[in-house]
Amino acid sequence: MKITPTTKLITLTLTISCLCVSQASAKVIFGAKASSTTAAAGNNGYVSGTQKDDLTTLQEQARSYRSQGAEMQRLGNLDGAMVFYRKAIELDPAYAVAYNDIGIILEASGAKEEAEQAYLSSIRIDPLYLSAYSNLALLYEGQRQLEKAAFYWEKRAQLGVYDDPWRQKARQRLEDIRLVLSNIPEKDTREQEVIGLIKDVEAYKAAVGKDNATMARKHLGRAKRMYNEGNLNAAIKEALDAQCLDPANTEIAEFIEEAQTRALSR
Repeated sequence: MKITPTTKLITLTLTISCLCVSQASAKVIFGAKASSTTAAAGNNGYVSGTQKDDLTTLQEQARSYRSQGAEMQRLGNLDGAMVFYRKAIELDPAYAVAYNDIGIILEASGAKEEAEQAYLSSIRIDPLYLSAYSNLALLYEGQRQLEKAAFYWEKRAQLGVYDDPWRQKARQRLEDIRLVLSNIPEKDTREQEVIGLIKDVEAYKAAVGKDNATMARKHLGRAKRMYNEGNLNAAIKEALDAQCLDPANTEIAEFIEEAQTRALSR
């Protein structure tokens, strides 16, 4: 099944933000966030800051630490990854990539405000490091701060080169958010998607007063649906939200483990 930009926005708009520490095995984030280690970074091979030939000894060591952290993160060891990322910025305080990586770890651990500051630090250090813009936009979508999300998607679209696939994704996200925020969505070929999104948001608002267990089941149901569609990143995020609401639910814990295993085997 094709996962449209609007479908992804529904997932992130409906996600409950909760500051909790999940089980250690659940503390992992896959391609959902724009890590600079993958093509999903949206930087198209761009090297942030000083070019490799101009690096000092300390900067080279910082990049070595960052590589070790990325490997730890790939294996699901977020605490180990954080140690290496922090070593990297100690040696090179102007290393925007490492601040972005730290933001990803903090967000995965539930420290949303600290993650926001890490992403902003990355942008302040290097305004052309594009992954941090995508990550901030995704973070704000998850918190339902759609105006802020739109701002950073617009920045991401403006800074991307013509053939950058994340530039197009950013433009689509921006368009979806603007349609959701408008009182009367414009009629176009995607009108039904937009109407469906608005109904889902309203249904979420109506369900806020229900008990946590009921909400957890709703999140788990969405997670299973996304899992079957092959959207593992969104499925894991939904399942983690469900676990925050109902940490004693073994079905949720088992689902997270299964989804993570499948994601790592890709």
